[in-house]
Amino acid sequence: MYLIAAGVVSSAFCLFLIQPMMAKRLLPVFGGSASVWAVCLVFYQAMLLLGYLYAHALARRLEPRKQALVHGLACGVALLALQGVTTSISWPGEGAPAAGIVAQLLATIGAPYLLLAATSPLLQYWHSLLYPQRGAYRLFAWSNLSCVLALLAFPFLFEPNWGWMRIAAFWQWLFAAAAILHLGAAALVWLRHPVKSSPAPVSTATPLANRDVALWLFLAFLGSALLVAVTDHLCLVVAPFPLLWVLPLLIYLLSFVVTFESDRYRRAWGAPLAFAGLVAMAAAMNYLAPSRMLGLGVVIFSLGLFAACLFLHGELALRRPPERQLTSFYIAMAAGGALGSVFVALIAPLLFHHHLELPILLALASITVLFVVYRYSWITDVAATAAVIFVVVSAGAQWLSLESNVVAAARNFYGALRVTERQSPVHGRLRTLIHGSVNHGSQAMDEDKRRTSLTYYTPSTGVGMLLSRENTGPRRVGLVGLGSGALAAYARPGDVFRFYEINPLVVDMAMRYFTYLADAPARVEVALGDARLLLAREPDQHYDVLVVDAFTGDSVPVHLLTREAMEIYGRHLKPDGVLAMHLSNLHLNLAKVALALGRDMGWRAAALSTSADADLDSVGAVWVLMDRKPDTSGPAPGPRLLWTDDYSSLLHIMR
Repeated sequence: MYLIAAGVVSSAFCLFLIQPMMAKRLLPVFGGSASVWAVCLVFYQAMLLLGYLYAHALARRLEPRKQALVHGLACGVALLALQGVTTSISWPGEGAPAAGIVAQLLATIGAPYLLLAATSPLLQYWHSLLYPQRGAYRLFAWSNLSCVLALLAFPFLFEPNWGWMRIAAFWQWLFAAAAILHLGAAALVWLRHPVKSSPAPVSTATPLANRDVALWLFLAFLGSALLVAVTDHLCLVVAPFPLLWVLPLLIYLLSFVVTFESDRYRRAWGAPLAFAGLVAMAAAMNYLAPSRMLGLGVVIFSLGLFAACLFLHGELALRRPPERQLTSFYIAMAAGGALGSVFVALIAPLLFHHHLELPILLALASITVLFVVYRYSWITDVAATAAVIFVVVSAGAQWLSLESNVVAAARNFYGALRVTERQSPVHGRLRTLIHGSVNHGSQAMDEDKRRTSLTYYTPSTGVGMLLSRENTGPRRVGLVGLGSGALAAYARPGDVFRFYEINPLVVDMAMRYFTYLADAPARVEVALGDARLLLAREPDQHYDVLVVDAFTGDSVPVHLLTREAMEIYGRHLKPDGVLAMHLSNLHLNLAKVALALGRDMGWRAAALSTSADADLDSVGAVWVLMDRKPDTSGPAPGPRLLWTDDYSSLLHIMR
């Protein structure tokens, strides 16, 4: 019994350690987009479903000793494929990014992940065969607790102290140990279960009703969809980094631990908690300032998600079938989970121009709770109806706010973009490009003011002072990140301004709805693709100025802020060239990383901060400027701030 429990727990730890580990490795390859994690969750949920189907097929089609033999062979195949975890990952930048992510995950971790995904239902089934009176469903709670420990360990223990390759090596050893435990459990089944010439007996329990299966699917769908939508929302407003991937997933798993470890869940307290959580998330979504998202916002959405999942998974626990039918139950749960992640990550971007999936799911979840508790008592009915009305109205208000003053809106893998227009008391008609909730450049549309630099790029900012210097002659300027094209306002006759932009929607909107590029008196070039990959392939560009102004949501993609990236930037700069990095962020002090990297390169570096000024339509901005002049003053940078492609952690730069 302890051997089977150890196999379940160790496999669960491996399963959830590799999830953020592989997503972090894929993040820079696919442009640092917040959608990378959402697509990874689709893969993980789909593979979980395949693993459950494999376990179900073994349990229903083969007698136990043959099950042990087949699974032993599967362990051998997974061990042979183990080296794929550390193989190099690349993407040419062509085709659908989501398909590329799935293909890379299949090639690197497909076989080991499938084995881990099958562990919980298969070993629980073996446990029910060998120890029918011991309660196999408790192993499901223990496996989820092990998952929680893995998710806590990655951002707080492994990521701050180890590079990616060292974490991967540790994971390979851990997986090998888990596979050996699988083989031990298979040997136990082989030795203790009598030989039979026919398949394992089919359960004599009452056949599953279609209504039961549909309800399992729906409840699991809602929980999974809320998980992905809440995570996506936090990553868009704050930054796509592992801590914000891990925390909602940890909360999601804890709800399984609480509801499946024993029969403690009661609808009498689960439903009110769910309403409270849904109302709190709906209120925060509409009224909480973005500057408070990393603190109060993360707390509200985490507790709200936990309350909602506690209800959804508690209702699943109340409806679970006898243990001989547990593989069917887990398949329905896994299928619902996969559908939830597919809806948010793949279907919602096709259906909605804005990020509307979270408010829609909050409304749907509140209506679901209402139907479960309706007619419990008149007081309950009134309170529940009021909560549903608030959440539904909040969803409508979110949609109206996103549609307010919109000129155009579109969405793709890299996020939701919209162009808005308003009247400015200083600059007249003002048009703004917004990614999620973040301003990516504004322009005054009156003809005499169209080349005025606004927002993060006014003449008083670091980049403004750099690009407005007189008597510099024709310049060659590289710009990582296009936005509205606002920096083209500094172009002069004879200059060459070459923009690098990964998102084709940004290019389309900058050219269609803004005139910075068209009005520039210089030669303007736009290279479509990930800037770092393009710069790595290009011959030396001999830039006088190289501007790094790329953001995904509110943060610079990590792979543009590492030692390897700095070496690429240095190769493209003239000996007297200047590197300017835009590092404004409400939640992270990214300037500390840039200054440490500059010092490590032996360059002179300085951070320049400006405050918001409503009269100039400018916002607060942080720029770090660097050149090759040696500067050895000040202490050497600490190793925790020296980010590389192998190591980065945001724990040390949170504000």
